Amino acid sequence: MNGFGSDLWLEVRRTLRNGRYLMFTLGFPAGFYLLFTMLYGREASGAGYNFNAIYMALMAAYGAAMNSNSVALATERAGGRCRQLRVTPLGSMAYVLGKVATAICVALPALLLVSLLGVLVHHVRMSGGDWVVFVLGTWIGTIPFAALGILMGYALDPQSAQGGMMIVYFGLSILGGMWFPYQIMPHTMRVMVRILPSYHFASIGWNAVAGQGIGWNNVGVLALYTVIFGFGAMRAYRRDEAREYA
Repeated sequence: MNGFGSDLWLEVRRTLRNGRYLMFTLGFPAGFYLLFTMLYGREASGAGYNFNAIYMALMAAYGAAMNSNSVALATERAGGRCRQLRVTPLGSMAYVLGKVATAICVALPALLLVSLLGVLVHHVRMSGGDWVVFVLGTWIGTIPFAALGILMGYALDPQSAQGGMMIVYFGLSILGGMWFPYQIMPHTMRVMVRILPSYHFASIGWNAVAGQGIGWNNVGVLALYTVIFGFGAMRAYRRDEAREYA
């Protein structure tokens, strides 16, 4: 295994053993899904509207998107790890890419856990093709949020990274329709949230559970946000590098 692969494997294992990851990324989405579907699932469903299936898509997206390495990156920057990596064969750029890859890898358990609860507890049923679109689409759709986490990790210090991450990710989740179905939002809000990446991310799951296939417009918007956040992360990385060598 090369240096990048070894570092990625180490990062994934360390994240999976982290209590904050277990609570925020696995515990919260699974708990919210069970709670709200038990309370409102029967009343909210009807006329072809399956609340349990849609809320499964929402909480799976929420759990997958909450995987951010911004706090770890900000802390390790302050501790000098990024500076040390610049003189190793791995290099600091490979380290940053490893953080993105880690966020994508550890998003999968949250996605699968909520999906499993949907099947076992609420008997959510979809065709094989819709399941593939749902799981792969939601998983790949985490890429712009991983890039956003890197941007925040370089833009914020360790003291503000935790609070900043929570405000940004919770804000995107709530306003983008990850906590409650987009269909029940007021009309004005439904118009406004269409500019958010979280709306288009959640829409991948909505389309899948509704049997509507891939929403290519949602994919295009997420790709655009990946470029924007990736460019911002690169700028922040270079600014930090210039400051280190100034």
